[in-house]
Amino acid sequence: MEAVPYPGYEYHLNLYQIISHGTEEERTAAIAAQRKFISEYTKPDDLQMRDITIPGGDGQSMTLRVYTPGNLPPKAPVVLEVHGGGFVGGNLDIDNYRCIALATGTPAIVVGVDYRLSALGGVHFPQPLLDCNAALEWVHAHAEELGGDPDRIALHGTSAGGCLCAALALYARDHNGPKLSLVALNCPVLSLKNTFSKRQFPQFALSQDSKHDSAEATYLGGYDGTQPSYYAFPAYCRDLEDLPPHYIVMGEYDTLRDDGMEYAMRLLQSGVPCELQVAPRVGHGFCVVDHPLTRWVHKGICASLRREFGMEVKEF
Repeated sequence: MEAVPYPGYEYHLNLYQIISHGTEEERTAAIAAQRKFISEYTKPDDLQMRDITIPGGDGQSMTLRVYTPGNLPPKAPVVLEVHGGGFVGGNLDIDNYRCIALATGTPAIVVGVDYRLSALGGVHFPQPLLDCNAALEWVHAHAEELGGDPDRIALHGTSAGGCLCAALALYARDHNGPKLSLVALNCPVLSLKNTFSKRQFPQFALSQDSKHDSAEATYLGGYDGTQPSYYAFPAYCRDLEDLPPHYIVMGEYDTLRDDGMEYAMRLLQSGVPCELQVAPRVGHGFCVVDHPLTRWVHKGICASLRREFGMEVKEF
């Protein structure tokens, strides 16, 4: 199906296709453009960024990046932010711009998680999830040291980070973990299913043709055709009751679109408050582009964070 890009997102819409199928020169230029998208941000003078080290999911050292905007009230809310990268890539730096937007727009303390990646030897599910859970438990226990409120913690994640946040919400529910105020999922990976949107927009496919060679398979430690744990891919969870409110953002041309829409409907049918936003004429991970649509999406998430944190909802 022909896709007409939202003005300003033309090049980004085709980035994944170029990276997967372009010439070496085109791939190099596309990767450089992607890095440029995520590196261009402005840090307010009164916002502090600092890295701290905590024990990870298996007791290994793990880095958290703490973003603290100026003029925060005492016991400010906290957002745990999980970056994307297809489970095999990404790092804290790729979400600096997003964390700053959430921190200043809410305002809240934002904590980024440097979880282990499946590209590293021997790392696969559930280790990245256990790292995220260790970060959540640490933030809950040490929120006051950060100037935060342990009773007002939210999650935000994009792509693979969205998968980890959705899974973390389920894990916290099932294991009596910290109470969460909101779970914001931006273009999340939620299953291995061959949905209609994947067949509708094959030119924007994010993974290899074979599931055995996909990033999802790498995350699982191999693909054998069996249904994985819902802590790996949350759409396989049959019971979505008693989860915190959710906010789900999908792109119209994202091959993951239908999974996100279906998950939102199932949350609503389970009695879980859920907002669903399908951004028009954009693809996966579109929020890396500095554009009025991206800023509008981030403002909407911040407004919902303020609502669930019991803060004043300002004009947005």
